[in-house]
Amino acid sequence: MVSLRRRGASTMPQSKPFVAGRGMKNELEILLVEDDPDAQANLFDILEMDGHQIRVAGSFGDVRASGLQPDVELVILDRRLPDGNVEDALPELTALLPNAEFIVITGFADIESTIAAFRLGVTDYLLKPVHPDVIRQSVARLARQKHVESELNREQRFANQILDTSEALIVVLDMDGCIVRFNPHFTAITGWTLDDLKGKSYIDHCIPESERDRLRQVFRETATGKHSTGVCNGVLTSDGRIRQFRWSDSTLTDEDGEITSVLAIGIDVTDVVEAQNAAARDHRLAAIGQTVAGLAHESRNALHRINASVEILRLDIPIESESREEVDSIARASSELQLTLEEVRQYAAPIQLHREPVMLHEVWRRVWGYLAKTRGQRDAELIEAPGCCDCLVDVDVMRMEQVFRNLFENSLAACDDPVCIQVDCKCDDQGTVQLDIRDNGPGLCAEQRQKLFEPFYTTKSRGTGLGMSIVQRIIDAHHGDIQVGEPTDRGARFLIRLGKQKAVFASSSWQEAAADA
Repeated sequence: MVSLRRRGASTMPQSKPFVAGRGMKNELEILLVEDDPDAQANLFDILEMDGHQIRVAGSFGDVRASGLQPDVELVILDRRLPDGNVEDALPELTALLPNAEFIVITGFADIESTIAAFRLGVTDYLLKPVHPDVIRQSVARLARQKHVESELNREQRFANQILDTSEALIVVLDMDGCIVRFNPHFTAITGWTLDDLKGKSYIDHCIPESERDRLRQVFRETATGKHSTGVCNGVLTSDGRIRQFRWSDSTLTDEDGEITSVLAIGIDVTDVVEAQNAAARDHRLAAIGQTVAGLAHESRNALHRINASVEILRLDIPIESESREEVDSIARASSELQLTLEEVRQYAAPIQLHREPVMLHEVWRRVWGYLAKTRGQRDAELIEAPGCCDCLVDVDVMRMEQVFRNLFENSLAACDDPVCIQVDCKCDDQGTVQLDIRDNGPGLCAEQRQKLFEPFYTTKSRGTGLGMSIVQRIIDAHHGDIQVGEPTDRGARFLIRLGKQKAVFASSSWQEAAADA
């Protein structure tokens, strides 16, 4: 059987302890397998001088009987033992001692057995009688190797722990910008797994289209060795949402100092960006509200006088008269001005919600019915995907009707016949509702995607450009957010999130002419 033997300090005069290095751990867990009692005692004393912990066995059978011993780091054994040769027993011993290196000592060496032993993974092959310094130096060399391996493993465990537990995104890209590795937090935030993206272009798959050119330039500069910090950009999640991150980028090099990859570490600043945007919107709203109040006060009486005069003229001018068309034109212009003032007032006014539980498909079906007159004879259809969910969502119904009206009207305005608007609604176990609205329009260009929610931005020849800004305010009032997502095919894609555990809307489409209601 294997046993651990301890003796008093050896008094061998022929050698001094071999020190592996100042401050370096050079003690090993050693298994000594030797059937000759004198040789066993001599080797034990030599190794004990350097502080190694030594177990002894007299045969291969003793080692087998002791079973698995993963803590043994070095095995010193005689080539020939009563129950076999080392060449025959070594495959079994490596299984029982998985973390051990092997040194063979023999007085019966031949070239064939030596080659066979090294092929089986033996570290050293020593001839008897073994000089104390020879065995101690061989063991010390292995101790240094084990120490280096231990340090490397410790550093690797530390690095893996940082990767696994860091609440920052850690991304490694090769010199072509393709993903080599990222940490679990990247998956937790974005939903992407390494199997999804490994070897693929990070910028093409994870960066919003409007920011890709800028990020490619940042990558090129970083790949030349330039360290960059404070770079902010959006990151696409697997479900098409966009989160904002601030990045610090650097490079990784090989042992020759050659740059091999780019390391990017990102901190989620989505909440900060949203808070800044909300504050900026509040300031704009305050200024707009003051302006609109003054305009409304000054314009109300003038518009009333215009409308009264138009009605009087209509009484005096026959319908078939050419002048009647001019009067009607004045009336339409007055109405449009009133609608514009009302839309600006609505945008600037605080939104008060009156929530109630409702199934969303009832809301969008009702809105689609309202738009029957607007559609007229157009070839347009609303298609609902099979199995749409019927979860109740706590929203302001009138405000959500306004959201759906904007979605549908913009699609109708942008699409050529036949118009096809598809709605797919799903919910998960937490009651989160995901709504995907698509149409067959031409989509949004990069500028429109970037500026869509800015007040007064429009590509139409008429309109205030406040439609999507009002939609954004409605979603904000529901403690949600709306972002422009990546299109899956044609059209654009919008992602609307309504609070935690409330509802998520992923609406896609909207095209060139659909910048406002």
